[in-house]
Amino acid sequence: MANNTSNQRACNLKTLRPRKHEIDFFIADEVELSSFRDEMASMEHPFFALKGGDTKVREYRNGNVTVIVKPTADGLATIFDKDVWIYVISKLQEAINNHQEISRTIFFTPYDFFVTTNREKGGRAYNDFKKSLARLSGTRVETNIFHSGVKQESIGFGLIDSWRVIDEKKGNLDIGMIEVTLPDWLYQALHKKKMLKISPDYFRIRKAIDRRLYEIARKHCGNQGEFTISLEKLHLKTGSTALLKMFRHNIKQLAKANDLPDYSIRYDAKADMVIFNNRNLTPEQEEKEQQREKGKREIYKLKNSLASKRGEK
Repeated sequence: MANNTSNQRACNLKTLRPRKHEIDFFIADEVELSSFRDEMASMEHPFFALKGGDTKVREYRNGNVTVIVKPTADGLATIFDKDVWIYVISKLQEAINNHQEISRTIFFTPYDFFVTTNREKGGRAYNDFKKSLARLSGTRVETNIFHSGVKQESIGFGLIDSWRVIDEKKGNLDIGMIEVTLPDWLYQALHKKKMLKISPDYFRIRKAIDRRLYEIARKHCGNQGEFTISLEKLHLKTGSTALLKMFRHNIKQLAKANDLPDYSIRYDAKADMVIFNNRNLTPEQEEKEQQREKGKREIYKLKNSLASKRGEK
């Protein structure tokens, strides 16, 4: 996705976390990650909790899609735990781009994970990281979204199959290697190209709800000009446990800050709708997208009109 100038980005992202590791922000294991990837189904639907300690079973249904998420005793894996997914599939995608063989099991150091995902380094960060891995391996998902060639009614899996620390060493920054085995469901999604490139500034977003909103905007708006969704449906998609009126308040606050990477956000109080706009389009591209959206709306109106006339016959 094209970006505006760095000056424009700095202006637009004042409230985000500062980059903690400017020099080596993009370095992971001796391999430069040229971009980051997120899995499309989990961007659209709420696989991850927005707050820690959530121990309720989550049942999400939207159209013909079903996602049931069952927690561990410590709670559901959170949107911040998802950084492990993003980090690992980004490394695997980089290996694919470099024509290297890959597998569901991947090795990396905590230090590289912390640096790449813009986290603090040290003993506390390492302990929190192990808790994230435990929540990911314990949280179970059952869904009818499948990526393999064999059609199934539903499939169940842990958000990661397993993890372990190899050759643990003393010290805060030299902890040895981490081994993580991904679920086959996620591995198949990678092979089926069910991934989207996301901004590295995603890791600077402070609030869990704002991370979910960025994912939804990236999935639905993408490189187009605009995406509009009702507040009620957006509330469902985020997986927020807040009351709808509190969610509406949060959306209004985010619209005031208007600080998501790549996308601006507006709230239409009269229609109770949320509008995301791609902030990276040039004026010419924006005008073209506006014309395209206008054409889509006219076609939609025409189809509804024709359907109504047929119903009257």
